[in-house]
Amino acid sequence: MTWKVYAAVSGATVLAGWLASTPPSNAPGTGAPARGQATPPRAMPSSDIEREAMRLQARVQREAVYTQPQRNPFRFGAARSVASPGVDLPEAASPTGTTVPAVPPPPPVSLAGIAEDQVEQRVERTAILSSPEGVLLVHEGDDVLGQYRVAKIESEAVELVKRADGTTVRLSLNSTSAQ
Repeated sequence: MTWKVYAAVSGATVLAGWLASTPPSNAPGTGAPARGQATPPRAMPSSDIEREAMRLQARVQREAVYTQPQRNPFRFGAARSVASPGVDLPEAASPTGTTVPAVPPPPPVSLAGIAEDQVEQRVERTAILSSPEGVLLVHEGDDVLGQYRVAKIESEAVELVKRADGTTVRLSLNSTSAQ
């Protein structure tokens, strides 16, 4: 095909698109009404409008009285005990004779992985710990954040000994939490 054929086909396509996009001028109901035909007046019920206007004005005039909410989700404090009148609640009821040992908080590190190197006839393991200071690569006997000492590195877990009281914390790969 030559450029003349391309131009003719493109021109015909543009003309067809333009004709297809313009609305037909002889469609019924799109033009002005014929002379002699009067459009029926639209009946607007003025009573409904007036009634709605009065209802809205009355609604605006009513002002809500502000009341302090019972709870504020942005304020924290001691829980208030609500008791009905005439009912005495016992003071802090605690079981006698039972003491629950305090659970130490978990260390601020988690076990990310364990690397093993074959050195001669033994396996040397390196624990990869994730801490707020970054990634730590530690061996047995190393210090961790000045609070713990690495006691033992196994294939799936690391044991840390807390320097303050000597408690042992075990971090495992499966749960990555203190046990």
